[in-house]
Amino acid sequence: MIQARWLIIFFAVLGMSIPSFAIDWSLGGFPSYLRTRTRVIDNATVSGDRINVTDTTLRITPQLGLSDAVTVRAQVDVASNMVWGGFTDGFFGDKDSVVLSDLRPDDRFRGAVLTGSKTFDQDFGFFNVRMLHADIVLPNNLGFVRIGRQPFDWGLGILANGGHDPHSDLGFVVDRLLWLKSFPAGAGTFTLVLVSDVFTQGTSLFASASGTGYDILAAAGIYNQQMGDVNVTVGAYGFPYLHQQNVLESVFGTDTLDVDRTSLYAGLLVLKAANWSATYEVQMFGGGELENFAEFEYAFDMAGRLEIYPSTMAQVSMIGLEAGWAQGDDATTPEVEGNALPFSPAYNVDNLLFKHVIPTIYDIEGSVINAIYAKAYANMKLSDNLGFTPQVLFAWNDETNAVSAFDHPGVGGNGIANDGTVEVDSYLGTEIEGTLSWTLHPGVNLDFIGSLILAGDGLTGLLEQQGATDPDDTIWAFQSRLMVYIDQFAK
Repeated sequence: MIQARWLIIFFAVLGMSIPSFAIDWSLGGFPSYLRTRTRVIDNATVSGDRINVTDTTLRITPQLGLSDAVTVRAQVDVASNMVWGGFTDGFFGDKDSVVLSDLRPDDRFRGAVLTGSKTFDQDFGFFNVRMLHADIVLPNNLGFVRIGRQPFDWGLGILANGGHDPHSDLGFVVDRLLWLKSFPAGAGTFTLVLVSDVFTQGTSLFASASGTGYDILAAAGIYNQQMGDVNVTVGAYGFPYLHQQNVLESVFGTDTLDVDRTSLYAGLLVLKAANWSATYEVQMFGGGELENFAEFEYAFDMAGRLEIYPSTMAQVSMIGLEAGWAQGDDATTPEVEGNALPFSPAYNVDNLLFKHVIPTIYDIEGSVINAIYAKAYANMKLSDNLGFTPQVLFAWNDETNAVSAFDHPGVGGNGIANDGTVEVDSYLGTEIEGTLSWTLHPGVNLDFIGSLILAGDGLTGLLEQQGATDPDDTIWAFQSRLMVYIDQFAK
């Protein structure tokens, strides 16, 4: 009844606001949309099961302009990957719903459908306020202030990712006080950003964690300059002190495990020209300790992307190359060197290997975990309303002793006995994927996505470590995705 009351109030406010044009439905790169997906994944679990699932997200992103200097912005998930049937039967149907007949509580389904203890929550994903903040332009050219729950985006979004891509899931939002000001600097512009944060909404240093955290003060600097035909952006940020409380309560059943004295730093380089763009991002996390458990060594993530926009190929609008690395942890040592800094689960690498299989194995809400990958892709125009995006991805294990997060000798982070001597092969496998996009109407797209993983010895070995017996050499998935962009219709 509480949720129903909030829902009625929410739509009543919207109903009164729309006729007066008091609300604008766009928020930068964060669109309002209705998304419904139906997915079939074969060999989806360590038991080799096939999962069939349909889910819907209704995300509304209004902004209310109070004056030229003050804007209130929000993003609300009325339904956040609500599954049709199954454990969310209280909203969509009864437990006999066939679309979820073979999805069990111990199945992890990345893409943010069901995860961890949320598998048992019948209201999971219902009416979630993702963002709610005020943007204030200060008088006398003193800068800009944003206060409230807000997205955190940086570079490619391999770690700091607000979840702006409607094809992806989750995202990193923080309760933050932010101040920003730009200054002339030579032939370019320098922007200084200062923030103070409280981490909530499950955004923790470890995605399986349940605690809250904070930083006292963090800063970012971004320099931008036009150099001939190329626009150059160089940036860096630093979080010198991070603290996380009760981070592994959901894993170890204790409320005394705190992460203390850790730090996070990042670097960014962006080059943009008329016919190409290149982006490189590196993240570094480390120092400090997980209380009464392990010391942290420094861990690294990095990724680079090159996109070419050929003017001589009418049917190909873009060709892309991308590579990334997330450091793994050596399970034979008591220190934590890697796996503590996976790519954001909102980072759109692909729809199978790094969105389902790897998070299933490592039991972490991330994507690229203990892995190195390289992929090539292209955007092709087949007709006025039909496009095709093929891609091929190759992946390797970074650390062949890293069988799971915090799986050190005698610990067994996933409850699996481990003496620290088990190794797996470095080659994970190859994924081949194709997306056929059909524009049914301006603002309404229907996509069909086929994915095929050709498992290497590394992936097979990891599946066996999780209890799979004679895992299959291939994992395939098919997805249909209907996108309705509300912004285009509300205007």
